[in-house]
Amino acid sequence: MLHFIRERAQGWVAWFIVGLITIPFALWGVNSYITGPSDIVVASVNGEPIKQAEFQRSLKQYRERMREMMGDDFEPSLFDNEITKQNVLNGLIEQKLLFSTNKSLGQYVSDGYINMAIQQTKAFQVEGKFDTERYKMLLARAGFSPTSYENQLRTDLMIKELGNSIKKTATTTKYDVDNLLRIEKQKREIAYGVIDASPIAASIVISEEEAEAFYKKQKSQYTTPERVSIDYIELSVEGLASTLDVSETVMEQFYTDNKGQFMSPEQRQASHILIEGDSKEAIKILTAVEYRLSQGEDFSSVAKELSQDPGSAQEGGDLGSFQRGIMEPAFENAVFSLDNVNDVSSIIKTDSGHHLVKLTGIVNSVGKDFSAVRKEIENNIRGQEAEQLFFEQAEKLAELSYENPDSLVLASEELALKIKTSKLFTREGGEGITADKNVVNIAFTDEVLLEGLNSTVIELTDSHMVVLHRNEHVLSGQLPFDVVSDDIKLKLKAQSAKNKATEVGEKLLEKVEDGTDVKSLFSKYEWHETLLIERSENTIDREILDEVYGMEKPNENSIYHGFTDRNGNYVLIRLTAVIEGGLDDASKEDRDGLSSYLVQHYGDSELRAFIESLKAESDIEISSDYFR
Repeated sequence: MLHFIRERAQGWVAWFIVGLITIPFALWGVNSYITGPSDIVVASVNGEPIKQAEFQRSLKQYRERMREMMGDDFEPSLFDNEITKQNVLNGLIEQKLLFSTNKSLGQYVSDGYINMAIQQTKAFQVEGKFDTERYKMLLARAGFSPTSYENQLRTDLMIKELGNSIKKTATTTKYDVDNLLRIEKQKREIAYGVIDASPIAASIVISEEEAEAFYKKQKSQYTTPERVSIDYIELSVEGLASTLDVSETVMEQFYTDNKGQFMSPEQRQASHILIEGDSKEAIKILTAVEYRLSQGEDFSSVAKELSQDPGSAQEGGDLGSFQRGIMEPAFENAVFSLDNVNDVSSIIKTDSGHHLVKLTGIVNSVGKDFSAVRKEIENNIRGQEAEQLFFEQAEKLAELSYENPDSLVLASEELALKIKTSKLFTREGGEGITADKNVVNIAFTDEVLLEGLNSTVIELTDSHMVVLHRNEHVLSGQLPFDVVSDDIKLKLKAQSAKNKATEVGEKLLEKVEDGTDVKSLFSKYEWHETLLIERSENTIDREILDEVYGMEKPNENSIYHGFTDRNGNYVLIRLTAVIEGGLDDASKEDRDGLSSYLVQHYGDSELRAFIESLKAESDIEISSDYFR
């Protein structure tokens, strides 16, 4: 069970780590100054709490993953709303339910799998090799300790495996595939005509009086929105760090005092034989294994024969290389207590079962030169000093901007922070910091907008904050008629042309349904002769194709249907015949593809139904106050 980790460690596990490390490194250490741990319970699942800290961390990771995926298209306000919070919380609730089910089924993930997943995660590697210091540093900056991260990873892997196990119960039949093939490969015989609205629009003249009457009736549509520009002071860990100098002497002293931090840890490679289940039976089996090894049998061959660890058994029990702090303590102690390569431990017990462990390699600890770690030390010292300075200046910024509410000048001078000015922006937001929903909302409060006071300190992130002051306020205004008259005339022309095209088309549809030859009626318009099309047709506009496949099947006679498209054109469709997809024409690739699709679809439905049944049987409480 859970052998998928070896296969997928480069895939979704790596993706999960990317979601963690996209949180800006500067966040590390600052949050503890400002907020501290929280015991607020957001929800509970069968009495087990989901605390605010866990929820906020999941929410932050979700937003950062979206930022990473969307790049320049990321819009913070889209992910700062009640719907997003509810979705993230619902995901945590479902995780709790699935993990609880896992435990009740006795499922687990062995330390070997966890180690393998971590070792193979590229985010934790330097020059292609796992680096312990990088591992610990990235986790710390994402809000994890090695233990908490490994526990989270173990939970995620167990949940993933349970979901996969449920999905694997989904099956499909030849009838299902055949039925879908008939629909997918269905062909339809059609002809269609188009009454183009463009020539009609060209002949329409909208008078000044008509345009002005529309303007007077719809004046509210033609206004300039209220806009504001702001002066602001930014305080951030990143900004402070860029201004700090670190002397060579300080860096060299730090290196001397902390040489242990710059040693590559001793790594050991080991293989094991795992026996699960009843302790007495496991010890009996491994005692027999000890005897076989003493008689000269190869450890790798015995592991392939007997080991119950599916991830390593076929590799002769090989677990790869690891250092202290990765494996379960009892297992780790056994490996690191062996003196020589090829030594085999006595029988040891862990949560996974009972093991015999063979030491297969030792990579000794090696120190790094100062020149190799100089930049790392400089960034480390600069970051730590910037975090402390940020905390101190955050308090001063709050005090100075509050005690001197009419201007940012004093705060700017005292903290040596430049006053910046934004462009004008509306209540929909602008660019830079004015794209942030909180900044926009506060900029338009009465205190800032009308009274001309400094804003409160706004936390953009845990390491980045701003204070605002109104610079310019431009009220909403009415656009004069002469500025918008051309746009109004174009709009009225298009609407009139659409109405006329639809009117003409509907009259032609009535005549066609009464028996008049459609081609003669469309002699002045665009007509497309009989075509045999498929759902995947790319020579016809998708809007027309969707309408075609939404029509009922004809009986003996052709049927007709008309609609107005997105451009205002009227389209009349004649459907002559529906030809079901031929099963004999379907390739093996077609069948395999549809079968895979159905299995996945059914599997997703099975998993969703299972989760909903767990919810229905569980006691779930959500703090509604938290989302207000």
